[in-house]
Amino acid sequence: MQNAQTIYQQTILPLPNSEKLRLATIILQNLSNEAEKSVSALDFLENLRTERVFNSANEVDEHLRREREGWDN
Repeated sequence: MQNAQTIYQQTILPLPNSEKLRLATIILQNLSNEAEKSVSALDFLENLRTERVFNSANEVDEHLRREREGWDN
């Protein structure tokens, strides 16, 4: 497998500057689209707030108690 430096030297470097700029634009657009698809940690945490499974700390405690009991069996 070729590394980026080899690909650049063999394939990109010989291109005219206008084609290099076109390629750079394509790469940047692709990276930008990928970044838009990913979810930030803050967005992930915000979504957790709206998808609560438990309504109270007591419900969490009860769930954990039942889980621990299952470990012993």
